[in-house]
Amino acid sequence: MELSKAGMKVLMLEAGSAVNPAKDFRHTFLYQMDYRGLGKPGLLRRYSGAERNYRIMLDNEENPYTTAPGTNYHWLRSRVLGGRVLHWSRATDRMADYEFKAASRDGWGMDWAVTYADMKPYYDRVESFIGVSASRDGFPQFPDGPFLPPMPLNCAESIFQAAAKSLSWPVTHRRLAQLTRMHNNRPPCHYCGNCINGCDVGAMFNTVAVTLPPALKTGNLEVRTDSVVARVRMNAENRAQGVTYIERYTQKSVDVDAKYVILAGSTLENTRLMLLSAKGGLANSSGALGRYMMDQVSGGGVSGFLPKLKGGPSRLDDGKSAGITIPNFQNIDKKTERKDFIRGYVMNATGGQTEYPYFASSLPGYGSEWKKEVKSRYVAQARVWIAGAEMLARKENFVELDPEVKDHWGIPVLKIHFTHHDNDRKLIADFQEKAETLFRKAGGEILGAPESGGGTRRRHVLGGSIHEVGTARMSANPRDGVLNSFCRTHDIPNLYVFGGNAFPSTGDKHPTLTMMALAARGCDRLLEQAKGNRV
Repeated sequence: MELSKAGMKVLMLEAGSAVNPAKDFRHTFLYQMDYRGLGKPGLLRRYSGAERNYRIMLDNEENPYTTAPGTNYHWLRSRVLGGRVLHWSRATDRMADYEFKAASRDGWGMDWAVTYADMKPYYDRVESFIGVSASRDGFPQFPDGPFLPPMPLNCAESIFQAAAKSLSWPVTHRRLAQLTRMHNNRPPCHYCGNCINGCDVGAMFNTVAVTLPPALKTGNLEVRTDSVVARVRMNAENRAQGVTYIERYTQKSVDVDAKYVILAGSTLENTRLMLLSAKGGLANSSGALGRYMMDQVSGGGVSGFLPKLKGGPSRLDDGKSAGITIPNFQNIDKKTERKDFIRGYVMNATGGQTEYPYFASSLPGYGSEWKKEVKSRYVAQARVWIAGAEMLARKENFVELDPEVKDHWGIPVLKIHFTHHDNDRKLIADFQEKAETLFRKAGGEILGAPESGGGTRRRHVLGGSIHEVGTARMSANPRDGVLNSFCRTHDIPNLYVFGGNAFPSTGDKHPTLTMMALAARGCDRLLEQAKGNRV
């Protein structure tokens, strides 16, 4: 959007199909679906997601990937115009200064090549444009921005908020790129709860509704869908000449040239293209390409009921898909330093009536009394989950091209090497303890004993949160990373990489806002250089 509005002619290549929100995003109740939301047998082995949203997900048979022995990683992907922001959680958090300088504090990894002061103007710009509903609370580890009014808390969330305060923990509303009032000619959320299936009115941020329309309006942007980019082509002057893409349905190979090439196809797809484009990887003089892959640590959690709410009237509790957030309050400074682990995590909590009482199958009994108990507990559901624990950057976690497996278009696929570190397990164990403390402080009844796996949700499969970052980290010194602080490759002056690739560490916040702010900052630098003909 920024480049086309500045007058540059932009060609955008999308590997997936186009979408029409008015046609493709519909409100459908489970009882209206042939398979009650579970999908036709075999369908969801081919597509990630659910019966409602597989249309915007990726065909795993056409787009395989492989994992190394000992790796159990789920790479959740979309190939469609708009990508994963069509079904993301909308969490829009700023990283704090201590996260950009984490290595200086505890000695692990590498500091970012930017500071919070560098990023703040771009956080402000992005939030002001997309619209973020949140509460300004002044927590230094959870920086505020130009927010829209927050979504009101429901009964369960108010109970959790009071419990957190009684424990002297910081607590605030979840920060969501979801509108609570008209903003830039977009309507506010109407609390339909259909967020992960595509927003039909554009009340939640996604590129199809928010950034593509103004870009297309300039007349400077051309979008070609069903165009699978296979490699970046170089010229003899060490510049990116353009790209080669394959037409999705005809298999025809097409070359396009450009003065600047920007890879923005999600973290691992960007890295895959760089690995495909040169022996040893494009722009890889540092040897860091593909290395230091991270994905915020997930697992643990508590689910159950809040007795105060049992037997209450039916309510639209999950229409806003929000909740409360407890920002990280450990290892943020000397005073909060832990001896048993480094870095930290953020907690979320919510509750109330949902679309379907999935807990019912775990309740003993049958008949009318059982149905009454299900109905009584339906409005009293509650859960606490981890919003994102910081995974440490390790060289041993990496991606490479699989030497044998190729996708539907004959392009080598990624092979993922990815395992947990002991620090990850310590973070999850600490979170689990605090999640249960919060739940009990709220007066909650845990569904099943944690050790039996009833109330605790332990995830053994890594990934799935769509928070993968790294593999082309930024660095002040070209010897240490692939990208500079503006997400331009150190080695190739006209090649930029936008997404999560630049992250030297994950931080404890959701990564999407930082990805967008880095892209805005990179576009400013590209435009500045283009005007001065310095690239």
